[in-house]
Amino acid sequence: MSKYENYDAISENYDKTRTAVGIEIVLGYISSLNKDREKLQILDAGCGTGNYALELKKHYPNIWCADFSMGMLSKCQQKFAQREQQVNLLRCDITKLPFRDGSLDVVICNQSLHHLDEPGNNFKHLAEFLRQAARSLQPDGLLLINTITHQQLHDGVWWGDLIKPAVERMKLRFTTDEQLAALLAQAGLTMTNRVVALDTIIQQHGYFDPGSLFDKTFRDGDSHFSLLTPDELAGMLQQLEKMREHGELEAYIHERDRLRRDIGQFTYYVIGKK
Repeated sequence: MSKYENYDAISENYDKTRTAVGIEIVLGYISSLNKDREKLQILDAGCGTGNYALELKKHYPNIWCADFSMGMLSKCQQKFAQREQQVNLLRCDITKLPFRDGSLDVVICNQSLHHLDEPGNNFKHLAEFLRQAARSLQPDGLLLINTITHQQLHDGVWWGDLIKPAVERMKLRFTTDEQLAALLAQAGLTMTNRVVALDTIIQQHGYFDPGSLFDKTFRDGDSHFSLLTPDELAGMLQQLEKMREHGELEAYIHERDRLRRDIGQFTYYVIGKK
């Protein structure tokens, strides 16, 4: 559960900038299990407003959506109801999954792990989530984690250099690859692949718009901004305004985005049981 971002409050704006990025990766790996799709049990842990679950539902009937935020779950339920579809909703802490041992075929977790632990906590809640996922998965089950590397935190978005204080604070909430591998091993899991989609952008709507960061609705789609102090946010906006006034902002965005094209914005970790 996030202690630095109020997802109940921002749930109304969340879908204005976020979509199920990388869903083709998820679908590809689930398909590779070669299991009866009618029997597959899939958990979206930290489901948010259900963007990934909605895509999965097009192919698999048994989808479970778990999140601690009632605002997010309510939005998720509304979206399924609009499509006249049923979904299994669970309000729970994903470090305490209410599933029987070996009852799930797939667990996915998209852009949620950094909300589990406060800095200095040695990722103990992440470790517990991984243990819970390992316990709930069948022996040949699949865990797919979508998260961000430290380099992607800084250079995966064109505004990374403008919010350095938030990026440095955010890095403390994200594991390195080495830390994640160690936590997986402790949980009886192992990383089998690592996938980066270089051409996919998380906040597709408005990402290249020079005015996007002036819009709080857009900023609500990126929890990094919640780690800026009011003074730091004001300073960033002033810096942007100066670049805009001097006609430099579009060139700045183009130059900074070259880094994103080399490293991507997010990474999928493909994980199985040992």
